[in-house]
Amino acid sequence: MLSSAGRALRRHGVLRPASQHFAEVSPLGMLEMQRRGAALQAQGGRSRLVILGTGWASFRVLMHIDSKQFDVAVVSPRNHLLFTPMLPSSAVGTVNQRSICQPVRPLVAKKKARYYESQATKIDKANKKVHCLTPMGHEYSIPFDMLVVGVGFQPNDFGIPGVKEHALFMKETEDARIFKDHILSKLEEASYMHALDSDMNLSEAEMEKIREILTFIIIGGGPTGVELAGELTDFLQAEGVAQYGYLKKWVTVHMFTYDLLNTFDTDLQEYALTHLRKKQGVQIHLGAFVQSVEKDVVHVKTSTGDIHSIKYGTLAWCAGVKPHPFIRDYDFQMNDRGTQILTDKQLRVKGEQAIFAIGDCAAVEDYWLPQTAQVAKQQGIYLSRTLNNGEAVKGIAKPFVFKSLGMMAYLGGYNALLAKLPGLSNLSISGFLAFLGWRSVYWTLQLSLRNRFMLATDWLRTLLFGRDLTRFGPKSRPS
Repeated sequence: MLSSAGRALRRHGVLRPASQHFAEVSPLGMLEMQRRGAALQAQGGRSRLVILGTGWASFRVLMHIDSKQFDVAVVSPRNHLLFTPMLPSSAVGTVNQRSICQPVRPLVAKKKARYYESQATKIDKANKKVHCLTPMGHEYSIPFDMLVVGVGFQPNDFGIPGVKEHALFMKETEDARIFKDHILSKLEEASYMHALDSDMNLSEAEMEKIREILTFIIIGGGPTGVELAGELTDFLQAEGVAQYGYLKKWVTVHMFTYDLLNTFDTDLQEYALTHLRKKQGVQIHLGAFVQSVEKDVVHVKTSTGDIHSIKYGTLAWCAGVKPHPFIRDYDFQMNDRGTQILTDKQLRVKGEQAIFAIGDCAAVEDYWLPQTAQVAKQQGIYLSRTLNNGEAVKGIAKPFVFKSLGMMAYLGGYNALLAKLPGLSNLSISGFLAFLGWRSVYWTLQLSLRNRFMLATDWLRTLLFGRDLTRFGPKSRPS
């Protein structure tokens, strides 16, 4: 009769019938199994599962993992899941940033797990330990039997000079806060520009400076760039006109991109292009490549081959993503470009038995996948299921298969695109009906009743009272 620890060992492929043990296991292997068996006994028969990251993939693993089988620890510098598709909405105050953040602590408590607000700096595969660094600079290590790596991605600057130093990004919660505060500061700066010389009359030089301050540039024509353009122009045409009406004639919004929504069908691309140009007033420059960025000037190569230099007040970079460079330090097998951890079709890191990689930091061998929240979410659900049933470590799980649920993009002005909807013969919808679908889908994708309530009340508040333009002042300090 097996003990609870023994049953856990057999379930996860560590303990097998005696005949197989003596035939297949080396003395070193026996010692390893004894070590893991002792560890499982100490954890009440549960395997120690460490999850790196709190993004779409990692959060789903935590959400669906069986805490009766696993003693779970989560390591991440971010204590919440960010609903990234709605980051542009929060960047202009359409919704509150907290409404699109799902805290990890309540789920950790429910799973009787542990959360460590730290960054994983090194993985010691030989001793099965994750070395961590806290925000205060303290170092420590956490032991594991199984490891899930889902550390996400970062903005891709393509090595273009000045981007890192001068652009605003749209990736993290703090990026949205910074963007909102920045555009409000530019509107205020433009409001007092004429008074800086104590002459209330506008000079030509002052008008030119105001025009520069109120030039908003978005780099990138993917879903994030398009939705940011839509949300920004909604804000400028509503609250901007109502509260800064005297500045309206100097406001311009530009988008520089090689193409627009290239994963959508051509007719939807044309619809988006026309709507953004005519309804939202965005000046879209296709076939453009940024050459360099300075503090107030961006240099762009256009489709004609000419180099144009444009002065700006705000430059938002939405031109793609790339994995974090520190994943190379984990000493895993990488893809051909050396940018992502290579996994098999069961999402197990190549060459490893009990280490898995999911989300944007990983690439499945011979199976290209887009770097989207949809993919990461499905990988997290798949991996939690195969971990729960013991197939993951044994390598006998059915291969991961991504099932697209369609694509969406908000264009501004209560217009959106819904494309390649499953079960509807790849139906595509545009306009107001697509906008209602876009909001409905994002509302249902929230992971808690709390977030659904907050999101619904945010939309209602914005509809009734407009976006909140409050800028928080400096912290108090005795003089």
